[in-house]
Amino acid sequence: MGKQTKNILIVTPSFKIIGGVANHFMGLSHYWKNHIYYSFIGKRPHLHAIFTIFPDFIAFIYKLIFHKIDIVIVNPSLRRYQLNRDSLFVLIAQLFRKKVVTMIHGWDFSVANKLKNNPKWFRRTFGKSAFIYVLCRQFQLALQEISPKTPVLLTTTKVSDELLDGFDINSRTGHVQQILFLARIEKTKGIDIAIATFQLLQTKYPHLRLSVCGSGTALKDAISTVAKNNINGIDFHGNISGEALKTQFRESQLYVLPTYEEGMATSVLEAMAFGLPIISRPVGGIVDFFQMGEMGELTHSFNPIDYAKIIERYISNPELTRHTAFINHKYAIENFLASQVTKKFEFDISKYIN
Repeated sequence: MGKQTKNILIVTPSFKIIGGVANHFMGLSHYWKNHIYYSFIGKRPHLHAIFTIFPDFIAFIYKLIFHKIDIVIVNPSLRRYQLNRDSLFVLIAQLFRKKVVTMIHGWDFSVANKLKNNPKWFRRTFGKSAFIYVLCRQFQLALQEISPKTPVLLTTTKVSDELLDGFDINSRTGHVQQILFLARIEKTKGIDIAIATFQLLQTKYPHLRLSVCGSGTALKDAISTVAKNNINGIDFHGNISGEALKTQFRESQLYVLPTYEEGMATSVLEAMAFGLPIISRPVGGIVDFFQMGEMGELTHSFNPIDYAKIIERYISNPELTRHTAFINHKYAIENFLASQVTKKFEFDISKYIN
């Protein structure tokens, strides 16, 4: 960073309603060297987003003026509603002659295709950003077609530095006792595949447990499936954080996420930091760095039999599991810690704006 700090206003969902964007910026909050302000948007606890729209815009304009903001960071997904909403924040920032940085989190390929065919509005708004952050190379290539004059850079979600407090990678023995599924409990995250995979494994490894952490629209059906099929060894923990989250990472030895689509799942990076081999699918940002066979396995399959075969290789080979643990831990702390992600963010701000 240069010597002169900037006043940066980050447009983000409320920190009181933890989601991907809010969680990301909460994790970065301790490490900024610039002066950071937040303008919260969307729903609040016990308050629907429809009642916050106008107050959010008023608060945003107030902060632009009275905090003497230099840079605005907006955080849409590439989905129609979020783009429409956040484009208004971009236009207001432009009206006040503020520099804008865009970080795109979620992705909808149908929206991307429509923007390729008709990119004028995107180029007029987000395309005027100093740079755009995306979470994987595939998204980067698509945006470079949509807005070729805008710098499109790769970034990542983060692992909280504090999450690893007290964890020692040398505690990993390689013996698999528990598999972790940590994500929103949705069909598109592959919860049904994870449960079916575990059911296949448990017939041969009755000591094995599956820890399911998270909530979502498919949670009720998942619990019902386990009960109807009399599957033992599956624990549903709901949304967890803090010490409970650390405990699940420490007590698990493998991470499975048969997701249909992804940007860059924070839970994957956290699992790597705790030394868990990753069993997932080649979607989103993970494919940009993942070393097959060294960090775990990515399969195109949706078949539980294929996942069971992959996991069984780690159960039957503790040396492989332990070797992978050390590789993943080292890579994660060198690339995904919040302190490192913030440092890179500020470097790019300095490069493309200062």
